[in-house]
Parts: sequence; structure tokens; C-alpha cells
Amino acid sequence: MGGEGKQPKSAAAEELLKRLENGLVPDEEFRRLVRVEVARRLKWGYKPTYEEQLAQVLDLVKSLKKMNMAKEIEALDAKLYEIPMAFVKLVFGKALKESSCYFKDESVTLDEAEIAMLDLCCERAQIQDGQTILDLGCGQGPFTFHVARKYKNCHVTAVTNSISQKDYIEEQCKNLQLSNVEVILEDVTKLETEATFDRIIVVGLLEHMKNFELFLRRVAKWMNHDSLLFVEHVCHKTLAYEYEVIDDDDWHTDLFFPSATFIMPSASLLLYFQEDVSVVDHWIFNGKNFGLTNKAWLKNLDSNMDEIKKILESSTGSEEEAMKMIIYWRNSFMAGSELFLYNDGEEWMGSHVVFKKK
Repeated sequence: MGGEGKQPKSAAAEELLKRLENGLVPDEEFRRLVRVEVARRLKWGYKPTYEEQLAQVLDLVKSLKKMNMAKEIEALDAKLYEIPMAFVKLVFGKALKESSCYFKDESVTLDEAEIAMLDLCCERAQIQDGQTILDLGCGQGPFTFHVARKYKNCHVTAVTNSISQKDYIEEQCKNLQLSNVEVILEDVTKLETEATFDRIIVVGLLEHMKNFELFLRRVAKWMNHDSLLFVEHVCHKTLAYEYEVIDDDDWHTDLFFPSATFIMPSASLLLYFQEDVSVVDHWIFNGKNFGLTNKAWLKNLDSNMDEIKKILESSTGSEEEAMKMIIYWRNSFMAGSELFLYNDGEEWMGSHVVFKKK
């Protein structure tokens, strides 16, 4: 599959990449270029017949089942997650949720949309007071804190392999006087525990796995006989693919997915991975939710630009490196908004799946 061999880029793509990485492309031009790439991705992915479309998905399923559970998690974490907490607090919402929020309409604030999605996840995961909860790949702890404060008798175990995230969660637990949270510093693919849990939460993590069968088998070991696993992931309504360079003019994949660490599932892809768990329920939410989330993050970044520059200059020790990070995050947010708002949010979207243990 993609990412195993580096395809040479055309001279035009090389030049465009350099301009993008140096922030030399105006925002509107960048957005237009992203929309062109998105359309090309659809043309590349859609097959002439549904028989061929299904065969493509099944080929990916078979390929994933032969892979390691995950790939290059450390490289991904260094770029995406080991960033200064001061930056995180200025860019993301009050709950520091780094995945899709839920916008009932465009008048909803980012902070309100964060809580709306957290409440929706609790409802769909059937969270009840007194349960034991495992929050895998917990980020800055938005779900952990939401549950720990709302359901005082729940005990939440949060797992992250980011030192800064662990430190932040533990500090906040002291500030909020929360005694029902435990934080484990570990790569989820290497986590070993004899404990089982009433609910297991996986939000924004699945896309960084490769072999979903091995991942779900591992998670199933931590489920009680009557527990539920709740998974949130981004998806395309039909296409399923490992990010790969589609031709020598593809600058988009090299800019955002250079190490092939990301799988884009189709909305139904997890239905093919029920060896150890069974699907209980499944929902789709329109891509506009994540598109508006990215727009709000970009607005926060731009509104706090002077302070963010100082933070990143201090952490990187270089004005040049700070600007590279700012350009990368601005491009990421703009690209994310264009991708998930494409076709009125009816191409790329979000999926919630609930499993029970077999």
C-alpha cells in the first residue's frame, strides 16, 4: 500500500511545496489549491462501478490485516502532540479538544461545540455514574475531565504517550480536586494491564492505527463481558485508503502525510473488523462539524498571533522554526476546513461506532 516507496514529485509540485512551507501562498490561493487536490483525490478514489469500489475497500481490509498494529507513532507525536501547552490553550477551545466538535448551527461558539460533542459521546457510549472508564489516546484530557466532573463516582484511566499531556492532566486534577482520574504514560499499542473496564473510549486515535484487527483485539482484552467500546473517527462516506501520493503532482500528501501514518477509513470500514468485538450501533455526523472546528482553531491562532510567535520562539529557540510551525498549523487548519466542508460536508465526515465484546 501507499507510503512504502517515495514517488518523485514534478518540478511544479516541488516548487509549490517550497512556497507553501515558507508561507508564500496567499490564503485564498491555498484554499483553492486544496479544493483542487480534494477533487483529484475523489477522481482517483471513485471507481466506475460499485463492484470495483467494494473490491478496493476489501483489498485495503486484507492489506491492513497483514500490517503491524501501528507505524511511526513516535514521529507523529513529536510533530503533533509535543507542542507547548501555552500554544494549545490559545488555539483550541476551553476544553482543549483536538478533534471534531459538534456545531448545531454556525452561531455556536467553539467552547459550546466542544461540550456538545462531549455530551453526545457520553450519551452514545452510555456513560453512567459509577462506571470504570478507559480513555485511550486521551489528548489533553477533554473527555476524561468531562466525565470525571459530570459523573463523580466514575473512575477514569487516561492513557497518553505524551509527557506534556500527562503533566497537564495531573496538574489539572490537582487544581480541580479530582481524585477519580489516573493517568498512564504509555503507547496504547504497548499498554499492558490486567484491569478491565465498563467503557473504553477511542477518539481520534483509530486513524493512526494500521491493523485495526490487532488493535481491536488488544482493546477487547480490557473489556468486561458487558462493557462497551466507543470509537470516534473521521471517514469518507465511501472511500477507504492509506494516504499515498497519487501522482507526481500530488503536493498535498507530502505536506501533511509524509510518513503514511494515517488511514482514511470509509464510513463502513470497521464493519469488516468484528473478529473480537461486534458492532452495537453506528452513527455518522456531517463533515461541516469538523470543518467549522478547523475554522475556529484558525481564527484563534490568527487572533493570538503575536503571543503565539513568542511562545514558539521560546520553545524552539528560533524565530525561523517558530514561523515554520505557525505556517504548518495554519495550513493544516485551512486544509482541514476545506476537506470537511467539501460538498457541504457530505464527502468526508465523522463516525461514531459502539462495540460490545464477543
